[in-house]
Amino acid sequence: MAKQIKEIKNLYKHLKRTASNMETRPILKCVHFDKDGSISVTDSHRLLRINDFHEHEQEFNQDLTSMRLLDGNYPDTKRLIPNEFTTEIIISLSVLIRVMKALGTSAAETVKWSLKDNKIVFSNQSDKIYYGEPIEISANAKIEGEQFDITFMAKYVKECCEFFMDAKERYAFDDVTIKMYSPVRPVIFTIDESKYIYLVTPVRTN
Repeated sequence: MAKQIKEIKNLYKHLKRTASNMETRPILKCVHFDKDGSISVTDSHRLLRINDFHEHEQEFNQDLTSMRLLDGNYPDTKRLIPNEFTTEIIISLSVLIRVMKALGTSAAETVKWSLKDNKIVFSNQSDKIYYGEPIEISANAKIEGEQFDITFMAKYVKECCEFFMDAKERYAFDDVTIKMYSPVRPVIFTIDESKYIYLVTPVRTN
């Protein structure tokens, strides 16, 4: 029972911080229960979807602050999830979260990923202000497909990794799979594609 309570509390934490906190779009402060058994939450920049989560036959939205049901049309999150990719990356989840924490020390910072054969070079461009050049960290990764530079809000990737660190307790592996189409299209992170999907929209750069 104690473990179940801990899992519920952890899930609520991840759902709430992935949801929007803007009063102008109250529907995005909710978790959406779809009749296909999934739940979804999005702030329009990122999306967390968990499949096979419930057995309710009706769709509904539940406000994550008041826990009340809220009428309204939730975004069709299935349409937000891309089904075409040019690049697939497999990288250690524990390595990725350490890198993102090291380079993204504030909520507003961005981290550039440069895909290079069997590694990713991560850099924080704002470090130029303090050190004269970006600080770079390299990490081994399995990369298949096109290679390019892509930039993310560090906060979003860190929180994605933290969700997977909690969710992966039932799995015996540490890898996260990342699927991309281009430097400007939403990116899919997953540890079990049939169960958990975390989508993050990259930051456009000049």
